[in-house]
Amino acid sequence: MLLYIVLGAVFSSVFLLVLFSGIPVVLKRNPRSTISQLPYYSAATQKRESVAPSLFERMIIPFFTRIASLVKRFSPVGVVESTKHRLELTGSLEAVGVDVYLAVKFLFPVGFLFLLILLSIFLTMPLILKIILIVLIPLSYFFPDIYLRRRIVRRQKEIRKSLPDALDMLTISVEAGMGFDIALAKVAKNIKGALGEEFNRMLQEMQIGFSRKDAFRNLGKRTDVPDLSSFIVAMIQADIFGISIGNVLRVQASEMRIRRRQQAEEKGIKAPVKLVFPLILCLFPSLMTVILGPAAIRIYYTIMKIFGR
Repeated sequence: MLLYIVLGAVFSSVFLLVLFSGIPVVLKRNPRSTISQLPYYSAATQKRESVAPSLFERMIIPFFTRIASLVKRFSPVGVVESTKHRLELTGSLEAVGVDVYLAVKFLFPVGFLFLLILLSIFLTMPLILKIILIVLIPLSYFFPDIYLRRRIVRRQKEIRKSLPDALDMLTISVEAGMGFDIALAKVAKNIKGALGEEFNRMLQEMQIGFSRKDAFRNLGKRTDVPDLSSFIVAMIQADIFGISIGNVLRVQASEMRIRRRQQAEEKGIKAPVKLVFPLILCLFPSLMTVILGPAAIRIYYTIMKIFGR
């Protein structure tokens, strides 16, 4: 009986740990149109579609919504907006949602507290394990933030890496005679990953009535990548002042290639500095052991002969 209780406690804790990362996977099994997920378009779409809600939508989402409403009462002003912006930067705002994220953050400390109580009642734990669990109770509240920050950095890095190739393809397509929207659709189709998804989202916004300038600004807010932001500013200025888009794209593509080369050179310059600490910690001790080891053994035996031992 005790074994089943401990297993249940461990299972519930592991469930809470993987819940945040598992929800997007569950929701992607029944993907929806990106346009229908936009808040300004979802109302009209829901009127046309009468689909029976899933178990997740009927039970789990309301549960998370109630917990999130409790968390919002005691959270500082602006937490909801900052959380929404960070989820938007990860590209998972529609898949997760602010309420689900806040509820998961609240359930992490509760899960560790529940685990600590169960283990304290039914098992004799070492003091160090109790201290670790007690420390993890408040710290676990920030685990989703750490995970979210890592996803944001990884996604921004992916966008920054794909941007020069995308601009080259966009420049070639526009100079070949394509319209900008058709060329952008072609780039979004051929560029995989986060950048292609964001270009698709931008095209869908333009199709439902957003101006090109507003769609570009929304793209900058959703990505927050400096290289992409400079491209967006140049395109907005070209749209306002009537400058040739082909010339702007050619200049931007050239600048992106130069910037990528400079970033590669910067990483190459930093590499020797970063290698100093592994060299000191890993290579030098073994090297000193190989060089000084035989001498230390010989000195030891010489001293033993001197003292007659």
